[in-house]
Amino acid sequence: MKLNFLAVFFYDPSPTDILIGALDTKMTAALSEAQKANVELVKLNQKLEAEVAKLNADGVTKGATIEQILEDVKEVKAKSNRIITTQENRVKSVQEEIAIGFKASFDDVKKGKFKFDIDQKAAGTMTAANNLTGDVVVSYNLVPAVRGRQAVHMRDLVSTIPSATGLWQFYRQNTPPGEGSIDFQTTHGNAKNQLDYDLTAVNVTAEFLAGYSRIARQMLQDLPFMQTFVNNELVEDYMRTESFKFFNELAGGGGATGSSTTGSSVTVEKIIDYMTNLMQNNYQPNAIVARPAVWGTVLKTKPADYSIPGGVSISPNGDVLILGIPFVACTTNALPDNKILVGDWSKAAIIQTEGLSVGMFEQDQDNVIKNLITTRIESRVGFAILRPDAFVYGNT
Repeated sequence: MKLNFLAVFFYDPSPTDILIGALDTKMTAALSEAQKANVELVKLNQKLEAEVAKLNADGVTKGATIEQILEDVKEVKAKSNRIITTQENRVKSVQEEIAIGFKASFDDVKKGKFKFDIDQKAAGTMTAANNLTGDVVVSYNLVPAVRGRQAVHMRDLVSTIPSATGLWQFYRQNTPPGEGSIDFQTTHGNAKNQLDYDLTAVNVTAEFLAGYSRIARQMLQDLPFMQTFVNNELVEDYMRTESFKFFNELAGGGGATGSSTTGSSVTVEKIIDYMTNLMQNNYQPNAIVARPAVWGTVLKTKPADYSIPGGVSISPNGDVLILGIPFVACTTNALPDNKILVGDWSKAAIIQTEGLSVGMFEQDQDNVIKNLITTRIESRVGFAILRPDAFVYGNT
């Protein structure tokens, strides 16, 4: 702590006299303390001299060596010095510092000329860490940062057929379609050719594809976005699962049976071959579906190693058309990165007995007791592959 004193003039004598009287009292007390310290110091010096005299006497009596006497003297001095140093170097109180200042400026005080400044800790820049006890006000975004959304689902590619019951039946024509053929009646009077057609009944069973989530009512109240968030996440998971299951049916055994024969090693040429095979079988492909990795392979086909054939166009934003048919990048995990699904997508359908719905229920299990809410999503659906030979599942 630093004390600076500066003499100034005061023109009102009466307050000055009062101040001087108060200061005289405090200074008298301070001087008294100083005198006491001086008395202690004199006693200390006298004790030191007595110790030295005693050591001299003991040295003569005991025959002590000069080195021993000097060592004893050093120890006594060290003890006394520690006491003196402690008194001199200790941190003085504010009252002591003021008393010292008054003493040094006593003459000016008597004349009514006195002013002193006390240095204090400087004010600093306020920060939450240094000047705040507790937490700052919390703000948050009511729109959660959710995972990526699957852009293409099976429902985007095929139609949905309603069914009144959970068992839906259709009739698929056999291959070959039957016996007999159309021909000219070259001999007049002879019978015309007879034909028959064979069909097979195919049943599709619609089942509930469903899931649910339970959440505390307190959480729904404390986080206003939770109801919408949970509903949206359930819909996303439902659509991903439905697409996975139906793509897996189409790509798995008994699904796509169209010819995947190709003599090419280039992905774009293979796709053209698959489309050609379908067209050879009287189907008109209307979509090429594959993972984004295959789409990237098509985009990276460069003139340096292969010229994009006629009928293939790529827009500036990456939309690919092959013979006018769109290439659809789908992220379903049912399709590996090295497979392509080409087909006439009118030859498959989702059979739906009950449409997709999301509901919230308080009366579920022990929800009332535990203050829980159950959110359920479900739809009763099945997948009909009307013509397996209208789809080709081939390699890239």
